Amino acid sequence: MYLDDLAGQLAALAPKLTHDHLERAGVCVLDALACAYGGRTMPWVGQARAVADAGGEGASTVWASGGSRRSLADAVFANSVGCHSLLYEDTHPESRVHPGTVVVPAALGVGEHVGASGTDVLRAVVLGYEAVAQLAATSLTEDFVGRGWRASSVFGPFGAVAAGAYLFGLDRSTTVHALGIAASASSGLCAWAPAGTTEVYFQPASAARDGTVAVLLARAGATGAASAVEGPFGLRRAFGGTSGGVPKPAVAADQLAVNQSFFKAHPSCALTQNPIDAAVQLHTRGIDPDAVTAVTIYTSSAAATYPGCDNADSFAAPISRQMSLQFAVAAALVDGRLEPRRYEGTVDARLEKLAARSRVVIDPVYDRLFPERTDARVELLLAGGEQASAISAGRVELAPARVLDKFRTHAGPHLGSGPAEEVIRLLTAADGWAVRDLVSRFI
Repeated sequence: MYLDDLAGQLAALAPKLTHDHLERAGVCVLDALACAYGGRTMPWVGQARAVADAGGEGASTVWASGGSRRSLADAVFANSVGCHSLLYEDTHPESRVHPGTVVVPAALGVGEHVGASGTDVLRAVVLGYEAVAQLAATSLTEDFVGRGWRASSVFGPFGAVAAGAYLFGLDRSTTVHALGIAASASSGLCAWAPAGTTEVYFQPASAARDGTVAVLLARAGATGAASAVEGPFGLRRAFGGTSGGVPKPAVAADQLAVNQSFFKAHPSCALTQNPIDAAVQLHTRGIDPDAVTAVTIYTSSAAATYPGCDNADSFAAPISRQMSLQFAVAAALVDGRLEPRRYEGTVDARLEKLAARSRVVIDPVYDRLFPERTDARVELLLAGGEQASAISAGRVELAPARVLDKFRTHAGPHLGSGPAEEVIRLLTAADGWAVRDLVSRFI
């Protein structure tokens, strides 16, 4: 069955992972931590910590919290909300999942719990990313988003299971049970997009917690259906709307999801990254945003139709601004970048007016290129009748060295430059350290 095949392939992959794979996983961890520290004061992070606090003291570290310790499941939940707090997290484009928000908190949490080595934690991160990608490949059909599902929360539990099962040393049969239990935890609607509500920040966290609990349950003897993906009442039919055959996992060391995931250059929805880049190009030309009478954003149908992305006039809630193509482009045209401060307080009148003069258009060429490429074009009409345009081709992302700078920027002021550099040193070394030593620095 599918889950048994996946568990076997992941087990076979673990000893084959190279230093390069682990080094990439270390950068993924740094990116997730940068997001958690950058968003530590956001209200939804405080709300998640309040939930964790209600569970009482425990042995697992809650990051950026002054050293508080809670139960494993509660700490994983709170830390995941931090990783997702700014919408600045990594993205696996083919699965449309933000794997770092789920896998990294689960891997570090379980790793701390069992006293794992840094090498094993980084292996667990790679396996978690791969499980997310493989499960998405089974059920991410054309109408998946149209049905209202969110990929990160539907497929995320499997990433947490893969990471946790490896670190607990579960055998193949027990891992399959954990994956089967996780399938029943898959959920997550996109109703937050039109409503402007905040459950979006908690969805990957629920996936991370549910996947971790699934591992604990299976380890304690609970069972899960091995047919939970391809069976008549399985995930593929429930979420993908199809009862057709499911492809077997194709885990290949040279095409791993951890390498295919990218690090966002801007704190916004992954589908807004290229339009923001094009708008930044226009800003550098010295164009006065107040002279812009119309903005046209050309992008793929995936971006144009994703819940919340085509939004020109509803910005009362932070998530509405974080998802909107029009708002992101307007902010980049005005500021030359997209700053998290634009998500707080009353929306700036200049941005609001500029976004209202913007429209999103599907470009058939960009549509064919997606998801391998996420090209976009922004065209401006100026008051004098002049036109200006800029194209952002390829993928807009941070190189690994820039991710290290991102961590320094967001974690350095809280941790101090010395401890922040030590965290970077450990995570880029790939071996020779223990996860408990690492997380002891996450004050």
